[in-house]
Amino acid sequence: MSFILLLITCGVFWVLFETWGMQGVFFALEFSILVTISLIHPKFAVSFLVYLLLSRPWETYGNQMMSSMPRDVSILAIISILVHKFFKKQFYFRFNIGTVLLLAFSFWVFLSAMNSNNVDGALLEYSEVFSKGVILFLMIQNGLEVDKDLVPVKAVFALAILEKCFVSFYKTYGTESPTIVESTSTRLESVGILSNSNDIAAIFVLAIPFTIYFILKTNIRPFHWIIATGLLMVMTMLVWSSQSRGALLGVFAIFGALSMIKVKSKKMLTIIVAAGLIGTIGAFSLLSRDAGDIEGSTNNRMLYWRAGVNMAIRNPIFGVGYGGFPLNLPSYVPDGNLGSEGEHMTAHSSWILALGEGGPMGLLLFLSLWAYGALAAWKIRLSQPEYFLAIAGYGIAISFLSHTYLLYPYILLSLAITHYHILNEEKSRAELI
Repeated sequence: MSFILLLITCGVFWVLFETWGMQGVFFALEFSILVTISLIHPKFAVSFLVYLLLSRPWETYGNQMMSSMPRDVSILAIISILVHKFFKKQFYFRFNIGTVLLLAFSFWVFLSAMNSNNVDGALLEYSEVFSKGVILFLMIQNGLEVDKDLVPVKAVFALAILEKCFVSFYKTYGTESPTIVESTSTRLESVGILSNSNDIAAIFVLAIPFTIYFILKTNIRPFHWIIATGLLMVMTMLVWSSQSRGALLGVFAIFGALSMIKVKSKKMLTIIVAAGLIGTIGAFSLLSRDAGDIEGSTNNRMLYWRAGVNMAIRNPIFGVGYGGFPLNLPSYVPDGNLGSEGEHMTAHSSWILALGEGGPMGLLLFLSLWAYGALAAWKIRLSQPEYFLAIAGYGIAISFLSHTYLLYPYILLSLAITHYHILNEEKSRAELI
């Protein structure tokens, strides 16, 4: 078997090397090893796919074969799951309330796309963007079987976002011409789909609990606390560099959620939360963004949120349809006032976007999926606190960003829900024994 796997690795490397050449030799070596490992167990195939979709190497290395990798690795992961289940005679798929809510929300979004003003564009975006999160959710649920299977997925989840941290730091501070938002401040920036400082900061908020607890659960004692503290400081510094108020609130929510888990005294918890709120308000006053820029950003968000509510009120079934918020914005803003950002802007809130484009039912299904994920995370908070912390922090951050249809919420929620059910299944088996 080892010889066969070695032959597969060499064969894949040769095919990729012939296409990418010396410039892509590192990718060819990396991908050939990961493809071979993916054949061993579905957990590695799913981990490879998660890392690929988060790392997004095609944004920095433009190549036709590289651009087709998400599709090819998705097929590889599906084959790995199906073959593994066949040989283990597991002729079933994991199905729970989280699965039902996800499928219901995805079906409702599809119906809203069919009712959009631009059906062709909406369906194309549905298949290219939103469907990937749905498929990955289901793969995580069915490619992982036991508690230990989640370790590689959580590891690559944190690693891919840490990679974005390094890219963002270099892009912002390591180049000669950083992006100047205004004359007195430089905001964090990255590349590709997360080039916006607010978006990349929200992803860092999501990664903080996973990174810290992954380090703390290792055997590199006594240095694990030193490494974890160092990474926490670096990632918090990057969040601060983004000058994103939503991300800073997300960091506060993480520490608030941690207090809910660790602190038993309600009085002490109240004091901690109050102190955190005061500290967060104080941090806002220290932001180096121009007061006019902050006021303009706040006013714009209020306009877009009111527009999203108007969309749902005037279109109470399917809203304005998937992908319809930017196109319909001028018709729904109060008094035709588009603010300082102009036309075709997004909702700047994942919840408002779900409401405006999917109507009240779309928002209800989206909120229900998050609520079930939070409940699952809360029930395993003592052994796996990172899920609840991440849901709290990232959930607050995306209240000011449009991440409704991106991958990140569905990876997070799928991990939390899947881990909860796996632990329950293992507990039930142990009780039977």
